[in-house]
Amino acid sequence: MNGMGAPVKSESARKRSKVIWFWLRLAAAVAVLVWVIEKNGRGRILATLLSAKPGWVLLGAVFFFLSVLAGAYQWYLLLRMQGIDFGYRACFRTYYSGMFLNNFLPGTVGGDALRVYEVKKGADGWGKAVASTFLDRLIGFFTLSLLSLVAVGIALWQRTLDQAVFRHLLYAVGFVFSVFVLVLVLLLSRRIASLVHSLIHRTGMKWLEEAHARMQDILLAYRARWMEMGWVIIVSCVVQILRIDVHWFSAIGLGVHISPVFFFCFIPVIALAGVIPLNVGGWGIPQTIGTYLYTLPGVLEAAADGGDIKVTATALAFLPSVIGLVVMLGGGFYFVRGRHAGVAAAGNASTENSKGQVQNAE
Repeated sequence: MNGMGAPVKSESARKRSKVIWFWLRLAAAVAVLVWVIEKNGRGRILATLLSAKPGWVLLGAVFFFLSVLAGAYQWYLLLRMQGIDFGYRACFRTYYSGMFLNNFLPGTVGGDALRVYEVKKGADGWGKAVASTFLDRLIGFFTLSLLSLVAVGIALWQRTLDQAVFRHLLYAVGFVFSVFVLVLVLLLSRRIASLVHSLIHRTGMKWLEEAHARMQDILLAYRARWMEMGWVIIVSCVVQILRIDVHWFSAIGLGVHISPVFFFCFIPVIALAGVIPLNVGGWGIPQTIGTYLYTLPGVLEAAADGGDIKVTATALAFLPSVIGLVVMLGGGFYFVRGRHAGVAAAGNASTENSKGQVQNAE
């Protein structure tokens, strides 16, 4: 009895810990958001958000949607390099649905799990689906940090802000960029892969050697294909520029005068903060960090209608997230539609099977 009951108890404990972790994260995200809003005055923040010019807000929404189209194309290219037959329309639907899940469900990996699941149905095992989705994410962060590194260098060269602040920002962004470069080299370099394999072989751990060999077989499709990988990185740069432009248009819509260079400096930092587990759907710490960065001396040249700089900075940190949230509702439509289509297909298959069984019985 004890042997039979142990796995059940273990599974129950895991589910309970997941529920507790979810509520803790939700409470932390809500607490951070409430603190930011109450500190700067919710009435004034709401009034500033409502004063945004609709035309610029709409343009921001259009650019965000264009980034979804380009992001789906980036993922499609990586899948095609793996030899996975998953058309662009299917990539767009799944990518858009995944972004909806990332914004409306706890965590930022629910959408990635959906993408892996949908691709796996037509691919050879989980490996290729996981590799393409993980590399898609990794390249996105790589190009984002690259753009930020260039922007911080320009800001330092122009000497428009406190040099000490931007020097520290340069060190931080440079470190993050170096980490992503190192990871990409480790994954895509044949020589390093061979060296790692030799080291693992010397340890005598067969299971680790076999796992490493399987991973190398999966990543083989991306190696020594520099032209194609270069094109993927260019597309990724377009995706990130489109999303950074959403923040710039939000500032213009709020009547804020701010150099576009600052958005390229700050947005990567804010985006990376969205990966912190204490956020829910990218809400929480990113808005707090955004508010702090925009209130640095010399960033906001003027607040909307001569208002409080802190209130305007908070509204500027929130408005792009609201725009993204609204645009992601379309992904929810695809997600729900896809689930209903799957249920309908399963129902039709069940009916056909029943008919076949009746006919066979006759």
